[in-house]
Amino acid sequence: MNGLVYKIQRFAVHDGPGIRTLVHMKGCPLKCVWCSSPESQGRNPQLMHILAHCTSCGTCIPSCPNEVISIDEHGVPQMAWEKCEHDGQCVDACPHQARELSGKFYTVEELYQEVAKDSPFYRRSNGGVTVGGGEPTLQHEFVDAFLQRCKKSYIHTAIETCGFVKWEFLEPLLVNLDLVYMDVKHMDSGVHREITGVPNDRILENVRKTAEMRPLVIRIPTIPGLNDTVENIMATANFAAELGDKLQRIELLPFHEFGSHTYSQIGMEYQIEEIKPPSEEHMESLRLIVESCGVTGQVGG
Repeated sequence: MNGLVYKIQRFAVHDGPGIRTLVHMKGCPLKCVWCSSPESQGRNPQLMHILAHCTSCGTCIPSCPNEVISIDEHGVPQMAWEKCEHDGQCVDACPHQARELSGKFYTVEELYQEVAKDSPFYRRSNGGVTVGGGEPTLQHEFVDAFLQRCKKSYIHTAIETCGFVKWEFLEPLLVNLDLVYMDVKHMDSGVHREITGVPNDRILENVRKTAEMRPLVIRIPTIPGLNDTVENIMATANFAAELGDKLQRIELLPFHEFGSHTYSQIGMEYQIEEIKPPSEEHMESLRLIVESCGVTGQVGG
């Protein structure tokens, strides 16, 4: 059994207790307009062109059988993305590491051996492994087997999920999870569909069911003009207040622009350049709204 991972992030401290290793699975059923990791959305390995490293030397051009790559009259490299098969031949040919494939296949044991390199830090800090994405439940069978392998070594496990998954796929994962992070991006299902591409009915139902079984943190990626209204934050907090004592808190994650440059690297257009990160004062006001509903609120992870 193989799983497709697009990034392994070590020494993380915001996605669970202690020092953690984050395993980012590739593929996502949502298309959030603010996505900071667009390379995580596709379900196959994906070519990335790192313009900052590119010298326009042209070495990669003959390596591509589909004539995807060219250099224009100004010496600027161009990509015919619609013809790219993401086979990675140009990655091997590039002498400047200006091309890479996002996504690597691992067996369960290979991935476990990668995270086990950090096990001394887990023991000293009461940390562990967090599986995120993309959306990890798209590869639920692989993730289930990986979590089982971690638990055999007594590693604390957590997951970050958008919640848009059939319960029959999510429920088995909970058996080997110590903590669940689940996004609630908007309480209005119609608006949720507009900004993510899917409705929220299944997500909210999965939140309710998960809260009956495992410690849960609700996360709201807070995007100015899209979901940061008083009404939406209060509706989410009131929903959370009814989930019971396994709910730990709501985390309000401020929008950032860190991933905006990645869009051009994979031939996508960044559509929300006009949206800027919210102020600290605004985020604090939203946290107080959460607290006023009887739920612990936190800005950031």
